[in-house]
Amino acid sequence: MARSATVTVSSDIVSVITDTEDNNTQRYNYSLGYSLVYSYGSGDLSTSAGVNQVNQFSKNTGLLAAGAEQQIDLTAVNTTLYGNSLTVDFDEVKGLIVENINSGTGQVINILATGTNAFTNMFNGESGNMKINPYGTYHYSDIYGTPVTSSNRLLYLRNNGSDSVSYSIVIVGINSGLLTDSIPTP
Repeated sequence: MARSATVTVSSDIVSVITDTEDNNTQRYNYSLGYSLVYSYGSGDLSTSAGVNQVNQFSKNTGLLAAGAEQQIDLTAVNTTLYGNSLTVDFDEVKGLIVENINSGTGQVINILATGTNAFTNMFNGESGNMKINPYGTYHYSDIYGTPVTSSNRLLYLRNNGSDSVSYSIVIVGINSGLLTDSIPTP
């Protein structure tokens, strides 16, 4: 069985303004149209040939209790593929999106990289501590890939509030050890 994958990373705000006067309608559309498309890659993805390619995928959802923190180790991310649980290992992150699924005031999630082995590359060497408001997202993308190393691999999702908060996180990137032409089967 052959498998293939296409990954589209997109983020945009679309605003349409319509003016109508005397049966004359004008529309103004404001949008970036931002979108990156990655194909499933194989071979040596560390070269320029791997710029538009990914071969590692993860999606997780979770619930953070009040005052709780979730550690995400990018060298050992638990995920589910085709109904099977597996652990994926990223050597590079090309895209990451965290969604705060909550609607209540004060149900805020923070994404940060702090402490030993923190994944500070995503925050220009800093700790991040980016606030994700209810129904909000945090989006990171790097078409060239942001390196994950043994000393730069840990992210945290933190709930400083008094209510539980639900989240989803999607990560795509490269595992340079996967050099086959098929997506790994769990």
